[in-house]
Amino acid sequence: MAGEQQLRWLRRTLTLGVELKPGEGVAVVAMFASLFLVLFTAYLLKPAREMLILTEGTAEIRSYAVALQALMLLFFIPIYSKFSRRFDSYHYMRIVTAVCVVTLLGFAAAGKAGASISVIYFVWLGAYSVLIIAQFWAFASELCSREAGERLFVIIALGASLGAWLGSAVSRQLVDHMDAYGLIMCGAFTLFLSSLPAKRASLSLPEESRGEPETGEGRQPSIFAGFHMVLSKRYLMLLAAFVIMLNLVNTTGEYLLASILETMYQEGFAAGTIDTDKGTYVGRFYSEFYFFVNLLGVLIQFFAVSRLLRYAGFSVAFVLTPLVVFLGYASLAILPILAWFRYFKMTENSLDYSLQNTARQMLYLPLSRQEKYEGRAVIDSFGQRIGDLLQAGLIFIGLHWFAFQSDDFIPVAAVMAGINLVIAWNIIRERARLLKEQP
Repeated sequence: MAGEQQLRWLRRTLTLGVELKPGEGVAVVAMFASLFLVLFTAYLLKPAREMLILTEGTAEIRSYAVALQALMLLFFIPIYSKFSRRFDSYHYMRIVTAVCVVTLLGFAAAGKAGASISVIYFVWLGAYSVLIIAQFWAFASELCSREAGERLFVIIALGASLGAWLGSAVSRQLVDHMDAYGLIMCGAFTLFLSSLPAKRASLSLPEESRGEPETGEGRQPSIFAGFHMVLSKRYLMLLAAFVIMLNLVNTTGEYLLASILETMYQEGFAAGTIDTDKGTYVGRFYSEFYFFVNLLGVLIQFFAVSRLLRYAGFSVAFVLTPLVVFLGYASLAILPILAWFRYFKMTENSLDYSLQNTARQMLYLPLSRQEKYEGRAVIDSFGQRIGDLLQAGLIFIGLHWFAFQSDDFIPVAAVMAGINLVIAWNIIRERARLLKEQP
C-alpha cells in the first residue's frame, strides 16, 4: 500500500500534478522533446548574437537593430500566413524549420568567409525567435482540444524551460572554446533535430484529446488576412496590445542591462581588473545571465505553475507576472540602485519564460485554426517587433532629445508596466466572455 502511494506521488510529481489520460504520455513526451530542442537552440544562438552585435557596435546600435525586425516581419508575416493555409500543421512546421536551418548555415558560412553579419543576423534572429516558438504552439494548440491543452501545456512548457536552461548552460561552456559562428552551426544542428519528435506527437495523441478538425471554408484569400483578423476581433486586439507592451517593457530593460554591461566593461578594462576582449566578456556575461534566468524558470515551471493554475486559477496565474514587473520597476524608480537591476531582470525574464509563457499559450486554445496560425503569427511575431520598434524610438528620443542617462528610463518602464497590467485585466474579462459564448 505504501509502495503504491509512493509510486502515485512520484508520477504526479514528474507530471507536475497533471492527470494524464490513457495514450497521452507518448504525445506529451514528443512535444516536450520538440520544444526542448527549439529552446535549447535559441540559447545557443543568443550568446552568438550578443557577441557579434556588441563587439561590432554598442547598446544603442543594438536597440536600433531590434527595430529593423518589425520592418522585416511586415513583409514576411503575410507570406507566412498565405502558406499556412496550404499545408497541415506538422508538414508546415517541418518546412519552416528546414528554411531556418539552411539560413543559419548560410550565416555561419558568410561569417567564416569574413562578411560582417552582426546587424542582419541580429534582425533575423529576433524574428526567428518569436516565429519558431509561435509555430510550435500553433501546432500544439491545433493538435490538442481546449480541455487537453489546459492540462498538458503545463508539462509541455517545462520542455521550454529545461531547454532554455540547458542551452544556456552549454553555451556558457562553449563560448570559451568557439566563436559566434561555431555556436550558430551547433544551433542549426539542434534545430534540425527539433522537428523529428513532432511527427510522433501528431500520430500518437488519442482522438478524445485532439482538437476538432476545421475545414478551409470561409478563409480570407488575402495575404493580409492575419492583420485583418486581429484588427476585427476585440480579444485578438487585446492580446496584440498586451504583447506589444510586454515586449516594450522587456526590451527597455534589455537596453538598460546592455548599457550597464558596457559601463562595467569600460570601467573594469580601464582599471585593469578585466583583461579579456569585449566579445569574450560579453559572451560570458550573457551565458551566465541566461543560465540563471533559465534555472529559475525551470524551478518556477516545475514547482509553481501547475499549482498556481490549479489552486489560484488562470486569472491569477496570468496577471501575476505583469504585477511583479510593475512592482519591480516602480521600486527601482523610487530606489534606483543599478546593482540590483541584474537580479530584477533575471526574475522578470524567468517569470516571462515560465509562468507567463504557459498562461499566454492557453489564451489561444478557444480560438479557430486560422486564428491560431495567422492571428497568432501577427500577434506573437509582429506584435513583439512593434514593441521593439517603439522601444527603439523611446531610446532615441530619451537619449538625443532629453539627454537621458540609463537610469532615467526606469520610471518610464514603470509607467508602461502599469499600462500593461490594465490590459492584462481586460484580457481576462474578454476571455471569460468568449468562453461563455462557446458551447
